[in-house]
Amino acid sequence: MKNLLRYHIKVYFKSNKLLLPFLIYLIYLCTAYSIMPYSIVSSFSESAWVLFFVMTYVGFSYTELENPVTEQLVLLKVNNDNLYYFSRITVLLIVGVIMSVMGILYPVIFNVINHSLLFTRSLMLSDIMFGFVLHCTMGFLGVMTGSLFHPRIIKNRKIAILMVFFVAILSVAKGSLIKELPLIRLVTGIFPPVYDILVTFTNRDFFSLQTMVIPILGGIIYGTVLMLAQIYFLKKNKF
Repeated sequence: MKNLLRYHIKVYFKSNKLLLPFLIYLIYLCTAYSIMPYSIVSSFSESAWVLFFVMTYVGFSYTELENPVTEQLVLLKVNNDNLYYFSRITVLLIVGVIMSVMGILYPVIFNVINHSLLFTRSLMLSDIMFGFVLHCTMGFLGVMTGSLFHPRIIKNRKIAILMVFFVAILSVAKGSLIKELPLIRLVTGIFPPVYDILVTFTNRDFFSLQTMVIPILGGIIYGTVLMLAQIYFLKKNKF
């Protein structure tokens, strides 16, 4: 497993594909937190859905890096498809956790620099903990959404790009569509529950365990289903 993790890390970091999403998210953080004061819950929620988009790109772009010939050779050497795919997903999740740390650490540090004036109230440890869990969940959903559109699953890459963009946008914006077209709720339920999670924190001043458990658990379950579906289709759709 360690060797596979090293392999995937080398493949990803040598490509410089991580630089663009990292810069995009950093620019967002610098821009968003330039406005003071900011509500803690709403700012963390907004940062989390931006991270969802960023990590969707990360998951999708990584699948574009894989060389079919090299992948076949590694799979033959490892002789364990599940281990190979789980190691790749683990690396992407590590990237998601690193980005989540950045999404929380930046405002925390900026708040200290500005003498605790960044937010409308005092920042508490529970805010940091719940905010980090929210970011990690969104990162997980993003990675699983993007990587699901693997070249071996969706062979036409132009269609894959359109589909992943459509899914990512609708995952966040489906609430507005449901208000305009209530019947569309029957269709939007299949998309990642980004809106369903974030709407839980609308107009709230504090995070709470009671309000977070169900939406976060739902997000983790959905992401896990995507992960298992991805592995199933990759094992079914051979080279």
